[in-house]
Amino acid sequence: MLLANQRIEIDARPTPPAQRVLETVMLGHCPGIAQWQRLAVDELLLTEIASLGFARECARLRELAAGATATAQDIALLALYDLPLPLHSFGQYQSLFPDAFDTDTLYKSVLGGKRAWLPLAVQDFFENSSGSHTLKLWIIRVDETEKQSAFLPVPGANMIEPETLGAFERALLIPRAAIMALPDLERLQIPARLEEIPPLQLGNPEPVFLPCGTEVGDGRREWRNANEIPPMPDPRLSREIIVTIARTMAQHRPDMQCLLSVALAAIPGSERPGPDPEFLKCAAGLAGIKEDGSLNDESRGKLTEAARHLQLLYPYLRGPDRRLGSSAGLVAGMQAAVSQQHGPWRSIGERPLPGRSLPWPPLNQNEATALRNRPGVTVLLYRAGRTVVDDERMCAPLLPAVQLLQLSSERRNDDHWRSAEIMRFMGWLRRELEALGEKMIFDVDPRDPRPEIVLRSFFTRLYTLGALRGRKLDEAFMLTQRNEGESTIAFEIEIAPAYPIDRLRITFMQDRNIAAATVEVGHG
Repeated sequence: MLLANQRIEIDARPTPPAQRVLETVMLGHCPGIAQWQRLAVDELLLTEIASLGFARECARLRELAAGATATAQDIALLALYDLPLPLHSFGQYQSLFPDAFDTDTLYKSVLGGKRAWLPLAVQDFFENSSGSHTLKLWIIRVDETEKQSAFLPVPGANMIEPETLGAFERALLIPRAAIMALPDLERLQIPARLEEIPPLQLGNPEPVFLPCGTEVGDGRREWRNANEIPPMPDPRLSREIIVTIARTMAQHRPDMQCLLSVALAAIPGSERPGPDPEFLKCAAGLAGIKEDGSLNDESRGKLTEAARHLQLLYPYLRGPDRRLGSSAGLVAGMQAAVSQQHGPWRSIGERPLPGRSLPWPPLNQNEATALRNRPGVTVLLYRAGRTVVDDERMCAPLLPAVQLLQLSSERRNDDHWRSAEIMRFMGWLRRELEALGEKMIFDVDPRDPRPEIVLRSFFTRLYTLGALRGRKLDEAFMLTQRNEGESTIAFEIEIAPAYPIDRLRITFMQDRNIAAATVEVGHG
């Protein structure tokens, strides 16, 4: 931003805050030019990006900023494609992509419009940020010409070679990332000619001369009729997207969750679009549980366990001064803010979401309850003059497939097996314990009492903060050291979370090569 006839320039570069409890990563479109020069001279950002394995790209940006001649191989780098960018404020995003809000995208639709959804999602995310509780967001710009493929995992990708990875795999490289959102993938999945309630047809206004750039539309839609939309590619199959994302995340980052909005479709007999029946059927099938509590074929495979990494959202957001957009940015920001202030074990249910955006299409309580129960959707509602999350829900139960088979039909449908905040808490536990193990990577003497002391201190603090239940510490958690050899430290840890879950079983192992933690839900 320039002031006083370009004599004063303000460059938004907030001081990076302390380590965040949860970090979020978003993939999307940023139309227009990228101000790569701002990134090239920001050593703090370049150092953080290089730590993910992109030191070569950061070094090249420095060379180009110093006057080196750009080549054809530098085009993608100068556009900042597929490069994880850490942000601590909305101003940083605006300084890097100043044209993102005002530039048309390649894909256009009646409902989704002709502008990217990532800028709105970034703005929504930082609506939850405050002076004492700043948030951290990573964004990855993807190439519009690659359509949906730019957001999906690359088959056979090698995670130890960053230059061969797609944007999705690069997002998984961020060590403290807990939440992923794909707002522009949701936009591409809206059929181009899908319409809302047909508007009242008014007579054409009298022709008058207007200044260039004056908007003369109806203010609600980009086009009056669906036949005005140029030919656009069809959306991808819902199952293809859901399964690919869930499997890759379960394989490479079992501590992360992906926020994904339920696709829209025309509903027979209704003037307004609604949840895509194919999408809902696919999500319900992945859960492995039928409406009567019996199991389907999916429940006996790994796909049901992978589906727990998806948190489905519905509906979308629209406001009096904003077009239709994804709710993922607002929800992810609230999850990060609540985790930072109160702990990652806290739900965002019934907490008022900031901003003036309203859920669209609007739902009544009966419709919200039906989606929450099956397939398990996190629903946004407008209550008492505020937008809130009805309940954080997942489409797949948290229990492993083996334990799911042991439950009765009634217990399989219990609500607490699908609580999204429990999955978020489990992922945070994995990251914290693995970070703890990395600090003690050279202390691998099983007779050393320090690892047990540190673990007991960690879980005692969780008990003090209210994350664990019990009248005393012995009821809240239990540590048992296992004998795994001379150079390996292993602990079996059982904790009683402050939810209607019987227990979480944690296996913490450390040797000279790696520190790892696994977390699973137990019952009985």
